[in-house]
Amino acid sequence: MTDLSVFNRFIKKHKQDRPKVVNNKVWSYTRVSSRKQKDNYSLGDQKEQNRLFAEKHGYQITETFGNTNESASSDFTRKEFNDLIARVRTTKDRPFGILVHIIDRFSRTGGSAVGILEQLVTECNVHLIEVSSGLSTITEEGKLAIFEKLLDARRDNFERLKHTIPGMVRFVQAGFYLGVVPRGFDHHGPRVKDFSKRAIEQKILINEEGKKLRLAWSWKIQYLKDFEIRNKLKALGMEISLQQLSNMWRNPFYCGIQTNSLVGKDSVQGNWEPLVSIEVWLKVQQVIATNHQGYKIKKNVPMRPLVGTLLCPICNKKLAGYEGKGNRTYYKCQKGHGVSINAVTSERQNKSTGAHELFISKLDEYILNPRFIGGFTHQMQKLIDSSTKTQNNEVVRYNRQLADLEKKRDTLQEKYYLENIPPKDIYEKLLHKIETEIAALNEKYKAPAVDVSNLGNNLQKAIEFSQNVSKYWKLSNLTGKQIIQEMVFPDGLLVDVKNRQYLTSKVNALFAAKAEYMRILEGQKKEIPIKNDEDSQVVAGRGFEPLAFGL
Repeated sequence: MTDLSVFNRFIKKHKQDRPKVVNNKVWSYTRVSSRKQKDNYSLGDQKEQNRLFAEKHGYQITETFGNTNESASSDFTRKEFNDLIARVRTTKDRPFGILVHIIDRFSRTGGSAVGILEQLVTECNVHLIEVSSGLSTITEEGKLAIFEKLLDARRDNFERLKHTIPGMVRFVQAGFYLGVVPRGFDHHGPRVKDFSKRAIEQKILINEEGKKLRLAWSWKIQYLKDFEIRNKLKALGMEISLQQLSNMWRNPFYCGIQTNSLVGKDSVQGNWEPLVSIEVWLKVQQVIATNHQGYKIKKNVPMRPLVGTLLCPICNKKLAGYEGKGNRTYYKCQKGHGVSINAVTSERQNKSTGAHELFISKLDEYILNPRFIGGFTHQMQKLIDSSTKTQNNEVVRYNRQLADLEKKRDTLQEKYYLENIPPKDIYEKLLHKIETEIAALNEKYKAPAVDVSNLGNNLQKAIEFSQNVSKYWKLSNLTGKQIIQEMVFPDGLLVDVKNRQYLTSKVNALFAAKAEYMRILEGQKKEIPIKNDEDSQVVAGRGFEPLAFGL
């Protein structure tokens, strides 16, 4: 028989276990399904049980999540749950584990929850620990047991819904209401939060606010605007937002109709006193369908190209385009601030210069006197040349830093794989550090470099375009006009209706450079005669980033 002892020297020896860095940090997650549970100290009890468990087992709770009521039937609709998972995946200082009182506090989605937890354990090395039983995903047996509990929670939730949903359907089909009642009503019933409104049977009654809102409905069918109705209600002592008013007009609850999805295909008459009649509700639908007394708001209309560019000086929101009687067009604030400007100059009132004419005048402000074009072009070219040098230096610096880091990484890997130096845990930390530095360097320089040589070649074309931009705008179609508007005024234009002028805080870099050049020329003109030679020091400041003027 062959002697196999000759192979014994090739048997790999067990390395001595090196002491591992102990991570005793954990996060606490608590959740209840309903507001009622939130108010009966259930959250506080979960939090306390997590604290006691951590104290007993030597863990340190560094962060807490949840602490609110969220249904666990869907993981992706829970804000606190998603915040927890996102933090685990993105933070560098990950915890050892997440404490939950019982597994169904984590999730009731079954397979979806298993998938999420598998990623946390295998990819993030973060464990789930059930405080009530001590089960955790630290061991394979514990992980399988927790997976089974997650599936059981889903099964239990499904069985519960099989019994509760039919009752809920019968409840709403009988005309009763589920959920929080809309503004203007008080909810009396067996499960309401306010003890003063507890009752054996559900009753929904109109309150004092409801009486004021009834007036609002009557004002709406008189074609009053929402901001006017809001002001009237405010005078009666009731604060309500425009969004709340908009939602109210569209809610059939106010005319006594039950539209819960559980009723099926047909709406149901509710068991509460309607705030308004069905006739009034339908009239309001007609009013809001006409959209501001016959004005039509349309986007991408050739007659109103400045939609999306003009802004209200009060709320800073974009003005909408309207078409009124006689095909007259307007730009107007939708928030009811009284900011309105006609699109074209009024034939009846010559003083009412239109928005389009004002825009053309605004573009013309950036036209440079032709005799100064040569000096301006020269100064812009000098800035481009300077930027070219700076850019080249940055590229050299980047390549040098990247080469140094890659050399460190290669050297580290060679020593580890060839000489088993350094130890594995230290090697992994050093490698991670170097890879992080490389990633950060690439992130810093990932923006594509501007082709400054091409920029210089097209400088003449860009300046020529800027000198004739108002002409190009007038001759362009709707898309062309919008492109020019976005390019020259990327943040839009505030409309000063009273003084008939536009205000802007940001202008395209080339146009800003021309404006600054003209300003300096004007200042010099007041002091000394201008010599327009190629060595003139009249030049716009660096702040406008000449390499990104977007033309």
